[in-house]
Amino acid sequence: MPQLNPEFFISQLFWLAVFFSFLLIFLWRVSLPRIAKVLEKRQSKIDDDLSSAKELQEQAQQIERNINDQINKAKENASEELKKTISSLQDEVSSKLSILDKELEEKVSKSEKDILKNRDDQIKNIDEEIINITKLTVSKIINVDLSDSDIIKTIKSQKGTLN
Repeated sequence: MPQLNPEFFISQLFWLAVFFSFLLIFLWRVSLPRIAKVLEKRQSKIDDDLSSAKELQEQAQQIERNINDQINKAKENASEELKKTISSLQDEVSSKLSILDKELEEKVSKSEKDILKNRDDQIKNIDEEIINITKLTVSKIINVDLSDSDIIKTIKSQKGTLN
């Protein structure tokens, strides 16, 4: 193998030094500055993205706070509206109930008056029938005609003793 031959060591060392120097100069002047620029750009982009993300996060938190405030206000407004509606409905129901109570009282009082009137009318009819029956009975039994006033006086005097 020629690489292991001692007579070629010096030429191999020379070319190694030349190639290594050329590679070192190429990397130092061309490749490494480009890599450094790319790394700097990447770092600046990352920093910009982080700062914009931080700003967006703060904006999102502010928007979230605004939304929560609006939701709380809406809940409070809805609660107040619900209370107002319940109160107005209760007032309306109470007024309607009082109107219905008055109407019912009027109807009950009218019905009581009608019942009392009908009772009095029926009592008068019963009294008239009693008078007529009494006249017929007395006239048939003893052949005496009694006047209505005599029969009424007798019935009134006996009403307290009868049940």
